[in-house]
Amino acid sequence: MKYFCLLALWLGLVGAVFSQPAEEAGQLERAAERSRITAERQKLEADFKAAEAVCFRKFFANNCRDKLLPAYRERLADLRRQDILINEVERKISAADQLLKTEEKLNLQQQQKIEQAVKSRQNAVNQEERLKQREIDQANSAGQAESNKASMDTRQDAGKSKAAEALTKRSQAAANVEATRKRQEQAAKNRLEREQRLREEGPPTGKSLPAYP
Repeated sequence: MKYFCLLALWLGLVGAVFSQPAEEAGQLERAAERSRITAERQKLEADFKAAEAVCFRKFFANNCRDKLLPAYRERLADLRRQDILINEVERKISAADQLLKTEEKLNLQQQQKIEQAVKSRQNAVNQEERLKQREIDQANSAGQAESNKASMDTRQDAGKSKAAEALTKRSQAAANVEATRKRQEQAAKNRLEREQRLREEGPPTGKSLPAYP
C-alpha cells in the first residue's frame, strides 16, 4: 500500500512540476516523507537493539538473534526502497526543471534575436527618417535665409524712406524756425523805428491850429 501511495505522490509531483505552488507543496511532502522514513528507521533500529539485547540474555542467543534478522532486514529494505523512490522522484523533477530552464533559455535567446532584429530595423528606419528630416531642414533653412534677406532688404528700404522723410521734416522745421526768427526780427525792427520816429516828432502839444482870415 505504501508503494502505491508513494507512486501516486510521485505522479502528482511530476504533474505539478510546472506550477510553483504545487512544486513547493511537493517539496514539503517529500521532506515529510523523508522525516517519516528516518523516524521509522530509527525506531526499527532501536526495537531491534532492544530485542537483540533480550536475545543475548538467553542461552541460544545467536539463534534468537537470527530469527529477528529477516524481519529487521526486510523492513530496512522496505524503507530503503521508499528512500530510492523519493530520490527517483526528485531526480525526475530536477530533470524536468532543467529541461524547462533549457527551453526558457532557448525561448529567451530567440526572443532576444527577434527584439534585436526589430531594433535594427527600427534604427534603420529612424536613420532614414533623420536623413529625410535633415534634407527638409536644409531646404527650409535655405528658404528661410532667402526670406530673411528679402525682409532685410525691405526693412532697409523702409529705413531709407523713413530717414529721407525725417530729413525732410527736419529741413521744414528748420525753415519754419528761420521764418519765425525773421518775423520776430522784423517786428522788433519795426517797433524800434516807430519809437525812434515818435521821439523825433516830440510829444503832442494839444494846441489847435491857427485859423486863417
